[in-house]
Amino acid sequence: MKKTLTFTSPIIASTESKFNVEAFDVSVEAFENHEYLKSFYALLDYINGEFRTKYGNVQGNEFKIPHGSIVVNIKLDDEKLLITAPFVALPEKGRIPLLRQVAGLNFNGMDLAMIYLRGEHLSFEYSCPIQLINPYKIYGVLDEICHTGDKYDDEFETKFGAKRIYEPKITPYGKKEVDRIYEALQLSCKECLDAVKYFEPARKYGYIWNIIDTTLMKFIYFAQPQGQLLNDIQKAIFNMDRDDIPLPEITEQGKAFVEKLQGMTKEELAKDLYFVETFISPKRSSNLQNIRDNFESSYKRISAYMDEGDYMTACIMMLYKFYEMYYYNDLQEDVNRVVVSALKKTSALPWEEAAEELYKAMEAIMEDELDEYDEDEDDEDDDEEEEEDDNDSDGLDMETYMKNVQAMQQQIMQNMQQAMQGEGMQEYLQKVQELQQQMLKGEISTEEYTLKVQKLAAKQFGK
Repeated sequence: MKKTLTFTSPIIASTESKFNVEAFDVSVEAFENHEYLKSFYALLDYINGEFRTKYGNVQGNEFKIPHGSIVVNIKLDDEKLLITAPFVALPEKGRIPLLRQVAGLNFNGMDLAMIYLRGEHLSFEYSCPIQLINPYKIYGVLDEICHTGDKYDDEFETKFGAKRIYEPKITPYGKKEVDRIYEALQLSCKECLDAVKYFEPARKYGYIWNIIDTTLMKFIYFAQPQGQLLNDIQKAIFNMDRDDIPLPEITEQGKAFVEKLQGMTKEELAKDLYFVETFISPKRSSNLQNIRDNFESSYKRISAYMDEGDYMTACIMMLYKFYEMYYYNDLQEDVNRVVVSALKKTSALPWEEAAEELYKAMEAIMEDELDEYDEDEDDEDDDEEEEEDDNDSDGLDMETYMKNVQAMQQQIMQNMQQAMQGEGMQEYLQKVQELQQQMLKGEISTEEYTLKVQKLAAKQFGK
């Protein structure tokens, strides 16, 4: 693996949040002044300024807002707020396991809303006196109803045979887009599995973990899948962060999931590629300071790797942080513009060449130089074209790095073989693999990793 991952333009170019922060401030102030209807109207305006007129009645006291396969019904008057969202109809068979899971959601999955059994139908419900419609609380109610309904409708249908009460209004991707996404998925999976194959002989499970996780988040970024496919990928990403099983097992499961994605037919993939109306975004609205806070620790490590000439590790970490940012955030346009530019320029480039551009983008975010990055972009495009013919000599930095680390590990292995015959080996390797993962996630530097492994070997094997 001598090049960075290929970039694929996303189906949705910008996911910038539509939240109107000023409207939320109005909502809070109105609530504090006991202007409860005004407070609720401002809360809807905060979420989306079009919802009141698009989904509300003339009187302004009833709203029917679609979110995926549910419709959130809101009624309010001078005394009470009532929120309901019909969910799914019970299946003819397998009701008890389904109801057990619903009970678990009521006790553990949600804080304010509840799922009720009304005849043969399950429904989300919440009500309170109008004097208690604190905008922070009501937003939380709407958020958990939308996210729980969105997550479990497909799962309950697939696992238990439940039937949707409301069929979502979807717009399937066109054939051209499906073809493009399918080809990009095949390429992404191949790049990932090739990287896994490259790192496996050296037991570089930290690198393997990082590449797999980045690949899964990258697919969600460019394809924006829906339905059970999205649920499956999100579950796979969640499982990549488990700390209750050994890292080699985690990466093996991740590898198997990537192979499963690679084996999907175009028709299977197309079933979960569509646009759908949503009420509450499943992602948080980005904030530049929050992004910086999240990047801060990794940025310091990456800066050190750049100074050391360890471009491979720097690139892998930066790609992970960028796609992680998209995975969790509806990203503001000024940051999105900078990152997309960097990802496009570095698509499938050798490590050293890619590292410089990716680092420049991260530095622009961390140093509040987003505008300066845009100003430099046109001049650098000309320089990049002149350097394209020189790429054949790049990519050796990773080989040098790998040789250095492997040499260190070979010495450790020699020490182990002299000091023992298999006893304690598994425990030692597990600890080394954990240190590799910490290094790639930016939690420790290369020097700290080397020092910790050396101390671990000395303690374990008496060298």
